[in-house]
Amino acid sequence: MTSAERANRVIVGVDGSEAASAALAFAAEEAKLRGAELRILHVWGIPKAAYSGYVSQLDDYERDAQVLLEGVVKEAKESYPELNIDSKLGEGSPANFIIEESKDAKLVVVGSRGHGGFTGLLLGSVSQQLVHHASTPVVIVHPERHKDK
Repeated sequence: MTSAERANRVIVGVDGSEAASAALAFAAEEAKLRGAELRILHVWGIPKAAYSGYVSQLDDYERDAQVLLEGVVKEAKESYPELNIDSKLGEGSPANFIIEESKDAKLVVVGSRGHGGFTGLLLGSVSQQLVHHASTPVVIVHPERHKDK
């Protein structure tokens, strides 16, 4: 898909963190400037610690993720009523899910957790994977830098 064929959509990944809130605010402003729709993405997975012992209902993880996403979408629609906002819930690797979604978007926005240097290299952060593999430009928002805007 060429950039001209992409949907006029800004996508943003959220996880309930302060960084994700800053990314959402940035993405909403970009969507307004571009006259684009905003798609809010959230990805859930089973924590690694759950594999070492008893796992409660797997449905609980998905339900909690859905509740988080619905809350974020509700707030976004209240804060940005002029935007066409939709959402999508995924399971598995956040980076892979967002990379796949980037194929049908004009911009990807995510928050930074602030891991830099060796920590960032060792963790293989979502934002690093997006920068290297997304099909569209990627903006990484640092919450402390976005507060002043």
